[in-house]
Order: sequence, then C-alpha cells, then structure tokens
Amino acid sequence: MPCSSVDMPISSRLLHLVFTLVQFLPQYYGAYDVQITDLKVPPKVQNGSSHVILDCEYTVRSVGDQSGLVVKWFFQNSATPVYQWIYGQKPQDLGVLRGRLLLDYNASNQSTTRHRALYIVNPTTELSGEYKCSVSTFTDEDFMIKTMTVYSLEKSWKMFHVKTEAASLINITCLAQGIYPEPQMILAKGVDEKSLQTMPGLSVQNSLRDGAYDVSASAMLHESDLNIS
Repeated sequence: MPCSSVDMPISSRLLHLVFTLVQFLPQYYGAYDVQITDLKVPPKVQNGSSHVILDCEYTVRSVGDQSGLVVKWFFQNSATPVYQWIYGQKPQDLGVLRGRLLLDYNASNQSTTRHRALYIVNPTTELSGEYKCSVSTFTDEDFMIKTMTVYSLEKSWKMFHVKTEAASLINITCLAQGIYPEPQMILAKGVDEKSLQTMPGLSVQNSLRDGAYDVSASAMLHESDLNIS
C-alpha cells in the first residue's frame, strides 16, 4: 500500500506547539505555584514594645529545585525591599529595618517558609505605615499589603488657666506631649457629656518632635463659667 502524507492544519500545529511549551516550561523552571494565604500585621502596636512580628503565611508547591524562591518585604510603597530572603541563603535586613530585625527568628520549621516573617525589635513610631510582603519563584508571584501603626501615649499632659488683662476673661490651655499618630484635640464645655460644645475661639497647634507630636489647645472663657474664686 503506498504511503501518503497528510499536512497538519496551521491552527493544529500552533495548538500542538503551545501545548508542548506548557508541558516543557514547568520542567525547566521547577513548576512553582505560590499563594499567600494570610498576612498577619497587627494594626496597632505601642511604641517601644519589646518586639512585634509581621508574618507572611504562604504555600509553595514545587517538583524541583527551590532555588527560585524569594521572600521580600517592602515599606511605604518603596521599590527597594527592607527585607529579603533568598531560599538557601541568609536573610537580609535593609533600609529602615537594617539593624532592627532578629534575623535568626524562625516563623516555621519548614525549609521553604522558615524566614518568611519580620521580627522587629523595639518598634518605634517611624515604622508606622504600609507593609507589603512579596513571595516569588521563577514561574509565579503573589503579594499582600497591610498597614501597621506604632502609637505613642502622651508622655505628659496638663491643663491650666491664666487670667488675662481683659476683664473677667480666662485663658484655658490644654497641653499634651509625645503623642503619635497626630492627635485631634478640642476644648469643650457643658454640664455633661451630651451637652458638650466646642469652646468659641479655639486655637490648636501641633508640632512634630522626635517622631511624636506635641499638641496644645487654648480658648477664652468668662470667669463666671469656671466658678473660679
């Protein structure tokens, strides 16, 4: 029986080529699939706490070498990471987190997720902001973003009044120092919480000093409103 050849249509040849590439690429690159399952970033932490942990939980599936796995953390939309861990190497602290991380911290016992987290020692207010965790391999990448505020309670607070030269007028001033984030302060008067009203002529001034805010609010009242003898 004579042999004859049948030409494969162009569309079929293209489909066959694409299918071959899809089969070939995972074998070449290691067949990674990465998915971040949870980003554990506390929304609030007090300034000067002993430490805080930001954890980036993810799953990674592979059928080959893990040399393409990289975990990076970014701060405040910067294109440069503040932390980087390349699988098989030691983690690195960079930028604003240089010297502020416990690099020996192990978030898990699994070799592919051991150094996924940030262990920040003594967090301070300048570390407030947006944190992005990025996990990538040769064939896949995933990321997640959350915000953390490092707050500071006032270091001092006082309220005082001073008589002015104007007849029967009293200057009321409230002063708080060392607060973060920037506070909103008002002075109000009333017989109970429901009847409180902002004092007329209220003046508020805020200033940033050493990573925290000093705020003062002052207003004028008639002496009769204070029952001051």
